Amino acid sequence: MIKNEQGNSLIIVLLVSLVFTVLGMAVVSASIGGAKRTETRESDVVYTYDALKLLNEMTSTLPELLGENELNLENFRRWDSNHRLYVENRFDDVLENAIVEQILEPNRAADYIECMNVIDVSTASPSYLDNSHACVGSLTNYDAPFNIDKDLDFTRILDVVLVTKNPIETEGKVTRTIKKRLILSPLPSFLKYAAGSFSDNEGEGFKLNGSANFNGNVYANHLHIQEEAEFELRDGTEKRQDTPMSSIIGDLYSSSANLLPLLKEDNFYKEDIPDLKHDSQFINIQFQKSMNELTNSILTDSKLSAARTGNGSDFSDSLASAISNTQPSRQIVGSDGYIEKVEVQPNPLSIVGETAAPLDNSFIIESADQAMEFNDPLKVNGDLVVMSTNYPISFREQLVVDGDLYLVSYKDMNFNGDILATGDVHIINMTGMLNANRNIIGAKNVELESYENNVFSVESSGLKVAGDIVSGENVFLKPFSTTIDIQSNIISNKNLTIIGDENDQGGEDDQVMFDSVVYTGEKASISNVNIIGAQNNEKQIVLLVHDDLLITRINEFNNYTPADEEGLPYLPRENNTVKPLKGFFYTEKDAELYGVGSLFYIEGGLFAKEALTINAIRGRVNSITQLPMSNQQEDNYSRFIVDYNQDVLLQRIEALPIVEQLQVFSDELIVD
Repeated sequence: MIKNEQGNSLIIVLLVSLVFTVLGMAVVSASIGGAKRTETRESDVVYTYDALKLLNEMTSTLPELLGENELNLENFRRWDSNHRLYVENRFDDVLENAIVEQILEPNRAADYIECMNVIDVSTASPSYLDNSHACVGSLTNYDAPFNIDKDLDFTRILDVVLVTKNPIETEGKVTRTIKKRLILSPLPSFLKYAAGSFSDNEGEGFKLNGSANFNGNVYANHLHIQEEAEFELRDGTEKRQDTPMSSIIGDLYSSSANLLPLLKEDNFYKEDIPDLKHDSQFINIQFQKSMNELTNSILTDSKLSAARTGNGSDFSDSLASAISNTQPSRQIVGSDGYIEKVEVQPNPLSIVGETAAPLDNSFIIESADQAMEFNDPLKVNGDLVVMSTNYPISFREQLVVDGDLYLVSYKDMNFNGDILATGDVHIINMTGMLNANRNIIGAKNVELESYENNVFSVESSGLKVAGDIVSGENVFLKPFSTTIDIQSNIISNKNLTIIGDENDQGGEDDQVMFDSVVYTGEKASISNVNIIGAQNNEKQIVLLVHDDLLITRINEFNNYTPADEEGLPYLPRENNTVKPLKGFFYTEKDAELYGVGSLFYIEGGLFAKEALTINAIRGRVNSITQLPMSNQQEDNYSRFIVDYNQDVLLQRIEALPIVEQLQVFSDELIVD
């Protein structure tokens, strides 16, 4: 057979050429596709970055807008007949129009912005500020976990939403949705920070001696850093201890440039330098004005004609006069029914181991033989002792005492009306429940003590105050192996002292539970006591002090278990036995605190207008004379920790000072 193979070579050549051509085209196509994907990815990154930058610029200009006169909160604050603050309805219209016209509209022209809007999530029914731009569609299922009453509160929570696009259509569609949550709050600037000081004077400012730990932002205009903690022995001998440096797990804010030379690795724990940021919006409170407003609101609620003005220098006398002039329907001048007048009786303070002179020509109400109930307003002209010795005692209406008042409970004692006295008020809860549901107002000192062991029965025993407390002079809170429950506000015209038993064995068991704003006209001191929040620790104390603040001997020689850190943010494990102090602590003057023998764990914040000094070491301490060396402290928890808690910004606390403009608190940022 003869084979004719002519043309086969040509076919093979053409086939090979085709294969290589296809492969070449595939390579070229892949290269072009890869290049396009690279370009698209680069565009995605660039435009997302530009959008974030734009968002930050918008956020930074918002404080200037909120500071304009037309948004001055004084223009919208009103008081009802019960001296309760409410917000004019037009406030939201003015705020929303200003944001749309001055923030949104000027920034929508960017070619990489598909949509821009702001969603008000202050209530469970979120809404767009500009209904013509529905950036995320229907808001029916939009997450809005807040429930702010806009008629009573200036606080607003806003989600700024940016949807990006790729302006180069040939690169394909690229889109990102960026959301940043902002809290607009009328609360004071110090509530933004875990700790700080406003002063930029050389001898004041924020002084970090040793190794404290702050989980949150810190504010300082003048910052002093040293690697030695300072402390005193009980005999007054001054000592120093080498330590690692302090840690700031957040940003460092300032209104000046004084801090730049300090931003060196050697000045911070594990050489982790915080970012320095600017805060030109910091607004100080008007302390006396705020304290006077709250005080006078409480006095109006109790129908007293007195008023606190200026710095309250003559407030005690004014208060005594107003209480003395109170004329309830029943007045006691001699023995009357359950009320007995006696020439001499022991001062009840002797019950708690204090020496006091007997009471002359005073009155006594004692339930030795039967339960007692007083259904009408009552005024006693002289010193009065009320003792629930064997049976409960109940006052349904106002109790007025023109003199000193002593309430001593062994059985339950309930007050559903105001407790008013021209002299001192001593409330001593020995056992059972002593419950004050209305205001306690004393022209001189107000002293609350409790000894009832209510560790397992806080709801049904112990000392509870649901009304406000006002003192013309000083306030003392003394829990001994118990919990005192304070559910409203305290005004101390002079000093505040919260003190527990310094001889606790096996851990701190003296504590005060707060849901309160407390104003102190002079100094405040806290020692040997735990401060916890009401409602399962969801509430807190906000303590505002005009003069110096001193907090000492907290969890003295107590230790975290385990003591070694788990890493950032250097906070104790949840199952540790040390309870955090729940609150924000502010002073117009100086505060000095020591985390050396003591162990401070504050969940909230700490701020001094003039000088805040913190001395702290790390690690276990069982004796003030045997402190761990610096190299032994590394990788151990600090004995002074502040864990910032911004929940206070979202709670309606009428008693807090309100500044004249809304302030911006940045929250979460999400990029989808």
